[in-house]
Amino acid sequence: MRRCSPPTFACWLLESLLPDPYREAALGDLIEEYALRIESTSRFTASRWFWSQACRSLPPTVWSLLRSRDCLISISIAIGVYIFMGTLKFAADWMISKLVAPDQSTHVVLAPIVFLTTTVIGGCVAARIRRGATIFLALMITITVAILIDVKVCSIPVPWWYQFGFLTLGPLTVIIPPTLFGRLKQQGTVT
Repeated sequence: MRRCSPPTFACWLLESLLPDPYREAALGDLIEEYALRIESTSRFTASRWFWSQACRSLPPTVWSLLRSRDCLISISIAIGVYIFMGTLKFAADWMISKLVAPDQSTHVVLAPIVFLTTTVIGGCVAARIRRGATIFLALMITITVAILIDVKVCSIPVPWWYQFGFLTLGPLTVIIPPTLFGRLKQQGTVT
């Protein structure tokens, strides 16, 4: 018997979005079916099946989540963490401009480090408070970065990949580190 766990990110996504009363049963059924499929097919085929089930269940789950009271709580937490992240980023930017290097070119180099660090911290804080809040926080980060790119906040010309990096890595750093830390914590308690 091969012992393999289903895709971590798909599990985390479902854990974040499924309502509490159904979370354990739905995930348990999916994981059980995944284990059966991995016995008869390859890990890739079983993982592809698991991802398809997760993706198919997302639209109705998100719709029911948006219609529930839990959504307002998650959005409120995401807004609070977003304000915390903004404050943290503002303080870091101020310290860089006053203490490290006041010129704009150094700020362009250090901006991704500060941004990604604050999004990782914000994602972990939001996930610690409430799992579903990280999805809304990632959405808020995506919208903010897209608006800032459109407004052209940076006065120094930067290549397209620099802006694309902010647009893609920002939301991903909100979502992925809590998933990885949660998975490592789970594995630490099992062994």
